[in-house]
Amino acid sequence: MSGRLVQVTWLPGDDRLRGRCHCGARAEAGEPVAMWEWLLAHPDHPAGGPAIPDEAATLPRPPAHLR
Repeated sequence: MSGRLVQVTWLPGDDRLRGRCHCGARAEAGEPVAMWEWLLAHPDHPAGGPAIPDEAATLPRPPAHLR
């Protein structure tokens, strides 16, 4: 990818990232790793951006003293 520009910007007021590939494809993601993997997968990056994981399945329960 030498000499080709890719860009990731943080959306102020939100936890989202917006990425733009040198081919013109654009996507949003909540995780930096997912965004960079999507960008580096060029030309095979999926349309619409990185897959969004099911956050409810990945969040641990809070400690007992915080419930």
